[in-house]
Amino acid sequence: LYDAARHLPLAGGKRLRPLFVMLSAESVGGKGEDSLPFGLAVEIVHNFTLVHDDIMDKSSLRRGLETVHIKFGEPTAIIAGDLLFAKAFEVLYELKVEPVIFKKLNYVLIKSVEEICDGQQLDMEFEKRKMVSEEEYLSMIEKKTASLFSCATTGGAIVGGGNEKQVDALKRYGKFFGLAFQIWDDYLDLCGKEEEVGKDIGNDLRNGKKTLIVAHALSNADEKEKKILSSVLGNKRATHEDIKRAVEILSNIGSIEYARKKAEKYSEMAKSVLDDVLRDSDSKNVLKELAEYAISRRR
Repeated sequence: LYDAARHLPLAGGKRLRPLFVMLSAESVGGKGEDSLPFGLAVEIVHNFTLVHDDIMDKSSLRRGLETVHIKFGEPTAIIAGDLLFAKAFEVLYELKVEPVIFKKLNYVLIKSVEEICDGQQLDMEFEKRKMVSEEEYLSMIEKKTASLFSCATTGGAIVGGGNEKQVDALKRYGKFFGLAFQIWDDYLDLCGKEEEVGKDIGNDLRNGKKTLIVAHALSNADEKEKKILSSVLGNKRATHEDIKRAVEILSNIGSIEYARKKAEKYSEMAKSVLDDVLRDSDSKNVLKELAEYAISRRR
């Protein structure tokens, strides 16, 4: 069980969320190391969601390795995810903060987990639907992906002693970063390289995921294009050639470029909310650089 629980955390990953916690604490004048337990809790929650997410999506690769359920079996993977969830809240008790601050941080993390669950359920429900609007998709990824980034930046700002305006600005930064990050993830699923991304290319199409790219395409495709896309969407047996043909259609319609532009917009919004609220510092500069990274990474 513990080998299964450790499998994903030890496989690496970007560690962005704990980094955001520390940078947010420092950007409001606090000490990054004081926020480490909260950063660790957020990262463990992230890994717990990935273990269960991979089971639901039937993914075989994560971070270039076998997913937990493939290596250890589904029942053990489910319990391993539950164990990680418990460990996340256990590690919070390492925080050296006043009880009132601890309560705030605990609440922020709990609400984020609730939103992730809501977002994951919506994501699965959307797979069964033929059409999903852009607004519905953005609401779903705000819950499923952006909420934990927002939790990280909010929690870091609270530990760092930020004022109300600073905490709110960093909360919004996390939200906009998360939206840009997820839209770019959807782009990489179609246009990335498997060896760089570390997971199966085209899985979102095979699983019938209604990404922004797909939502835009289905709203703008002609009947012939819709027919081809529909034959691939949700088709677990779709070949690499099927995926390649679908990507060509998505590109010709302009859906891939549309999603790229939308990701760039949210990246700019993330950077702009920090101005006039946070003093100039290395931490603020790194946060801005990370907003750029969200839309330029290859994995």
